[in-house]
Amino acid sequence: YQIKKKQWYQRRVRGFKCIAHGEYNEAYQHFARVVNLNPTNAVASINGAVCLLYLGRLSDSIVQFEGASKISLHPMLLFNLVSLYELKTIANTTKKYHLLDSITSKADWEAFPFECLRL
Repeated sequence: YQIKKKQWYQRRVRGFKCIAHGEYNEAYQHFARVVNLNPTNAVASINGAVCLLYLGRLSDSIVQFEGASKISLHPMLLFNLVSLYELKTIANTTKKYHLLDSITSKADWEAFPFECLRL
């Protein structure tokens, strides 16, 4: 387990370095490998989605963000996903409500920051 953790950690660091140098395709490859090694690594999944967006792959980025939202309900992740829905389609309100439906069973209603969904 420790070897595998070290591998995905090193890949994630390489991905961040690639982002810093504007090498988004290479960064995406590193983050995709991290997710392959550790499917619950939300940080790698989110950053992979950002790389896809920078590469002009909006639909793929949305799919990646949607996958990450199954791992983490971080408000910034959800805000980014909702923003991409707005860029992608005029029917973004429907997508936002579907996202709301999917997170209601996971989130604490009292503490959830609904403003991140921009409804």
